[in-house]
Amino acid sequence: LVSHVTGFSHSFLLGKNKKGKGYSSSSSSSTSKNTSHKHLLYKKSPLFAKEFIVNGEERLSTSTSSSPTADVTETMRQESLAQYSTLMDHFMFELGNDMIFLQNQQEVSKYIQENFDAILFDCDGVLYRGSDAIPDAAMAVKSLLARKKQVLFVTNNAGSNRMQLRDKLARILNCEELTEDQMVCSSYSAARYIEKVCLEQRGVSSMDTVNIHVIGTDGLCEELKKSGARVTTVNSGTSPSSSTAVEAPSEDYKPSMSREELATYSFQMEEEGPLGKGVDAVVVGLDTEFNYRKLCIANVLLQRYPNAMLVATNEDAYDLVGVDARHLPGNGSLVKALEYCSQRKAINVGKPSVILAQLLEEEYGLNLERTLIVGDRLDTDIKFGKDCGMKSALVLTGCTTADKVIEVGVGSNEEPLPHIIIPHMGMMGLPL
Repeated sequence: LVSHVTGFSHSFLLGKNKKGKGYSSSSSSSTSKNTSHKHLLYKKSPLFAKEFIVNGEERLSTSTSSSPTADVTETMRQESLAQYSTLMDHFMFELGNDMIFLQNQQEVSKYIQENFDAILFDCDGVLYRGSDAIPDAAMAVKSLLARKKQVLFVTNNAGSNRMQLRDKLARILNCEELTEDQMVCSSYSAARYIEKVCLEQRGVSSMDTVNIHVIGTDGLCEELKKSGARVTTVNSGTSPSSSTAVEAPSEDYKPSMSREELATYSFQMEEEGPLGKGVDAVVVGLDTEFNYRKLCIANVLLQRYPNAMLVATNEDAYDLVGVDARHLPGNGSLVKALEYCSQRKAINVGKPSVILAQLLEEEYGLNLERTLIVGDRLDTDIKFGKDCGMKSALVLTGCTTADKVIEVGVGSNEEPLPHIIIPHMGMMGLPL
């Protein structure tokens, strides 16, 4: 049972006719009166509160219905179903959109089984929110693995290295069978891109002669150092000045930099490695302690070494935090600052970059036409699918709300519509 909005051929599993009677796809024999089937159906109560019948149970689907002590996971389920209902109310009367609305575990499971060999999951907002797993996320992941699907976790978060991400997902999802190899964080993408360019295009004989300067976290530095390169960063002063992951300047940390200091700064720590002199790449990842000093040093390094790569782990504009969806500046804001003062254009190695898709093809043997990217953002996850020849699935548990989908209309190049919409990724698996 697939609700497909395309041109004039509307077939919905949700909705009301003028007499208030539920209706379903002509290809289905199920109706709103038959709740023994595990369909997601929609009705309106006399008070016009939106309710759903899921697996034969009625559930109120408004975030305001939850008490302060309500289970967080169940609240996420209800919120995603309410968002889904809003979309169906809208697209019931919209023409020109070509999206598939999958509404229960059986539908989603069958669609995935028939159409995809590999599933790529974004993480935050898709698998978890904060420290809480999305409803049935663990079951869905384990079900996909049991069906021999290739499951990878592809995130623009460069704050962690691959093992840290693996441990986090294993803990949140209670899924110890996950491996480091399944983790594709943008810190790893940056390391692999620099390694490929240096060894294959620039004739570097060994990565231990490569110097990389980083704006970002220890996790990013650690992942880059695994390639064999020497990594430097400006220490923020909130951790020991000597790190096992990076070589940081030994001077006392200062968040600012005067004109006089920049004019006489030696750059010895950044430039002089044991096997070479110079800087081969400057990498920018999200740094919540970003400051003028870090900007000045990275900018002049790019000036002194015009052939050094400027690599962005991602160019996300913002993330959403708080119940009122406040915009938390993303790594893109740091990247744009350095691009502007250096007059350079960064190479984006995170979603939606084709560079990342090429990495996935080469290292994991993916057939992109048989690959599904599951995400919560139109501008990164869904665009990644569109630009790189994959199908995309939007879940309604993260950044993109129903109102946002409605706002973009038929979509745009920067914010395309997905191929598939489901309330939450927990619907992608069947109980084992």
